[in-house]
This record gives sequence, structure tokens and C-alpha cells, in this order.
Amino acid sequence: METPFEIHYDGLAAAVTEHELQESRVFDIAFSDRREPLVITVAVAPGGKKWWTSVPQGRQKEAGEVGKLVADYIRAKRKKTN
Repeated sequence: METPFEIHYDGLAAAVTEHELQESRVFDIAFSDRREPLVITVAVAPGGKKWWTSVPQGRQKEAGEVGKLVADYIRAKRKKTN
């Protein structure tokens, strides 16, 4: 599990923690307002296409937007360490 980190979404700070669940990376997003926490993971279609999805499903738009921010953070962190 990675160290928790913070992103900014929709003008708000959000704490992100990463977990492993049945060999999948799952991210728990805790927003700084009263919004329900969001759990996201990367889904893979049979053709190999990947997208961010919420767990449980139902907050797809938010999952896609927040997932991009999470991915950007992880990529930037990797660049700094390489």
C-alpha cells in the first residue's frame, strides 16, 4: 500500500489512500466536504480498453474525473523517483 496523498477535485482537497483487493488496486477518496467517499479502480474491457470505475458502480462521471487526477499524481511521482 502506498502512502496516502492529496489531490484537488472540484475546488476541494481530497485524501487518497490506495489498497489492494483481490489483486486489484483500489483507491479510497475522502473529500473535504460532506460528500460520500468514493472508491475507484481501473476496469478492463475484453479488448484491453481501460477506464476508471466506481465501486459500487453509479458514480462513473466522478470516477473518471478523479481517476485521471490519481493517475496524474502517480505518474508525476514515478517521474520524480526515476
